[in-house]
Amino acid sequence: MPRRGYRNIRNKVKPWKEAAARKMAKNLNAGEQRLWDKLKDKQLGVWAYKQKIVLGYIVDYWIPSAGLVVEVDGPCHAKRKAYDAKRDGVLRRKGIVTMRVSTNEVWTNLPAVVVLIKAKTKQRMR
Repeated sequence: MPRRGYRNIRNKVKPWKEAAARKMAKNLNAGEQRLWDKLKDKQLGVWAYKQKIVLGYIVDYWIPSAGLVVEVDGPCHAKRKAYDAKRDGVLRRKGIVTMRVSTNEVWTNLPAVVVLIKAKTKQRMR
């Protein structure tokens, strides 16, 4: 299977953005941490990364082998819909899909969220 071309997605990242991503990775909110516990250490069969910079945007989770971004949307995202739509468009133009799950879904039905992420990952890797 050919490798996807997502290797150099971090070119020309500003130092302040790298520092922000590191800080965010160390301070995940409770919902993000709960999902990360199910994605880390190749539990889906592929590597997942938290709070990575992809095309200049800090994303919650990045699965490079599938070209998949997973975002956990909390209450603050209701105010950021235009920004999120713009960011998703930029990622989509490069062939990267954004999958959004709500914090509420992570808390109430984590196994189903993990199954959906796994299914989307497999679908994208075909």
